[in-house]
Amino acid sequence: MLTSLVVLIASFIIFFRNINLYPLRNWDEAWYGEIIKNMVQGGHSLLVPFWNGQYYFDKPPLYFWLSLPFFKFFGAGEWQTRIVSTLAAISASLLVYLVGKRLFGRAVGLFAFIVFVSLGQLTMRFAHGNLDALLVFLFLASFYFYLLSSQRKIFATFCGISLGLGFLVKGWFLGLYPALIISLWAFFVEKKLPRNLPLIVLFTFISSSWYFTLGAVKFGKPFINWYLLNPVAGLLGSPLTSLSLRYFQDLVKDIGFWWIPVVFFIFKLKKLPSTQTKILTVLLISIFLFIFPLNFLSEKLGWYNLPAYPQVAILIAYALGKLYQKSAKISFVLIAIVLIAQIYNVARIENIYPDRSKVGADLGKFAKDIIPHGEPIVLDDHDFTAFLFYSNHQMVYETSQNGGKVGEWWTLKYDDIPQFIENNPKTWIVTPDPKTLKFKGESLREEMIYNGYHFLQF
Repeated sequence: MLTSLVVLIASFIIFFRNINLYPLRNWDEAWYGEIIKNMVQGGHSLLVPFWNGQYYFDKPPLYFWLSLPFFKFFGAGEWQTRIVSTLAAISASLLVYLVGKRLFGRAVGLFAFIVFVSLGQLTMRFAHGNLDALLVFLFLASFYFYLLSSQRKIFATFCGISLGLGFLVKGWFLGLYPALIISLWAFFVEKKLPRNLPLIVLFTFISSSWYFTLGAVKFGKPFINWYLLNPVAGLLGSPLTSLSLRYFQDLVKDIGFWWIPVVFFIFKLKKLPSTQTKILTVLLISIFLFIFPLNFLSEKLGWYNLPAYPQVAILIAYALGKLYQKSAKISFVLIAIVLIAQIYNVARIENIYPDRSKVGADLGKFAKDIIPHGEPIVLDDHDFTAFLFYSNHQMVYETSQNGGKVGEWWTLKYDDIPQFIENNPKTWIVTPDPKTLKFKGESLREEMIYNGYHFLQF
């Protein structure tokens, strides 16, 4: 009990310390904040995200629904967008400890928590208003409840509910990952079909099918095509062309200096107990089966690895636990040194892509004060979603040399801007360099400059 309390307190400090200190970030965080804001304002269905003037068929809405009360009672803001993610991050961290403890003992559980929160990308993503922490929490809850179901059947019900709710975070296909882990566990460890399988399947169906049914009835074919028939969001259009080992490279980078004790453990490896070998096999296979297919996706975004990181943390913690059993003092010094080095590694990873969202946020706040509501706005900058959120306008356009992807109704080609201005009187363009835009100078009515950006009204 005391160790669990320590884990909770440490997690609270890690994930809550900066919850309100910086603007919502591009793309996802400010994007999700705007979706939640629109849900609170009403006038749109809660089944599909409404964003930038239209329904946007992308992620299921569980994260947005859970964030809704915070926006409703406290207004739209940074901590209100991040609170669900940070609470889920704390809960996931506790579950990593509890699962590690149940599999290999208290020491491994504690080591698993330490490793988990010090893996690259994890604290940054989990402390932001993104879907990853909630997804990982539900995945861990599904597996942990399955482990507990050997003692009480009611936990099989909780397993099914957690599994089904996972479908409502990033879709049903990705949401099946805990089912894969449970199946591997049943095959390798229990040597039989998963226990209480009908009960788990029933409550998985009950906790998720109602959403897909209502969405299909409300939106019809577009909803069915996206949420049911396109589970990978079109990212497998050319899998062989997109194939790389990028996600395994990200795994190595995120583990960082924790490879040192793992290599040391493997060098000293002796025959392990049969049951522990089976558990380690389940963890290894589940990690590989999750990360390997990601390499075929057209997008190469390292945080897609995150659902496999609890298993990664427990594997590393197992190695640390074995070293600790042989020499507690030496292991303690080694873990402390590696942890310090890993904190540096995490900071380095987080700074690879410097955040510019404050630019979009400041510009959005300025636009909120000077641009009348409802007048068209075109932002010639990449800090797009942050600008939209803080400007408090319902719709903003973005510029691109060649236009956006299919379905990106908000993106205008530079060549199309003159015609857009002609069709939309009182258009405002926010740009750092007016020379890049093609418009007639005589159509310019007003110009203001703020933080190096030109606010042009036509």
